[in-house]
Amino acid sequence: MSNMRSVLVDVLVALLILIFGGIIFARIAGVQEGETAPDWAQFAPLVLAMIYLGWRTLRRGRQRREAEAEMAEAGPEGGAWRDGPDGDRAADPPMDDYEWRSRLESSIRNLGRDAFEQFSIRILGALAVVDVRVERIAFDGAVECLGVHDDEERGSVYAIFRRSFGSLGANQIRDLRASMEGKAAEGLFISNGEFSSSAIDEADGGEPPIELVDGDELLDLMHTNRFGLIFDELGRVTGVDDDWFRGLARDERVRDGD
Repeated sequence: MSNMRSVLVDVLVALLILIFGGIIFARIAGVQEGETAPDWAQFAPLVLAMIYLGWRTLRRGRQRREAEAEMAEAGPEGGAWRDGPDGDRAADPPMDDYEWRSRLESSIRNLGRDAFEQFSIRILGALAVVDVRVERIAFDGAVECLGVHDDEERGSVYAIFRRSFGSLGANQIRDLRASMEGKAAEGLFISNGEFSSSAIDEADGGEPPIELVDGDELLDLMHTNRFGLIFDELGRVTGVDDDWFRGLARDERVRDGD
């Protein structure tokens, strides 16, 4: 979730630039109380905020490319390697939870449209939803699927997988109920973001029932199923498996060719 926090911090800083920049440039222009600042004093803070956001976007992109370059040096079986003190090749040290979670979450955000569709199907399989059929891809890239639970007593399920930079609200839960009407007995909403208290209340209080899987639960699920992660012999995470994510796009090409 660190990438989302970074974006939110950048937006907050840009807003501060707009607010305080407007005050500073108005004073530079000698604007008195009740007077309107000249055009240049009004637009200068906006230009500065845009320059800041552009710089931060380029910086995150460079950091992501550097991380990908490091992973390109992966050793045997996808494990990342480094030079040891005697010139030998030694396995990378384990990552802490914060590091691997933030990098894994960033990899999910950077998936292309087709790869994200395949990713959604993989995650549904890990949640014991089988015979998955993609119903539609929404304009914002959300994947809507229809499948059945492996547990025959539970029946059909309509699932939405949406990437989010913020908190999802009750309206999204109501939209899911409208989409699944007459199609499935249960609903499933998965997101790498968070659900607001109103969304949780809406999912718990209405019919048919809807299960919510937020970003933390999604990363836990991937860790349990070893999706997109590299582990050492002790079961500790040593890296994010870029080959696994690239394989999602290859799966899509194979499916289109069948």
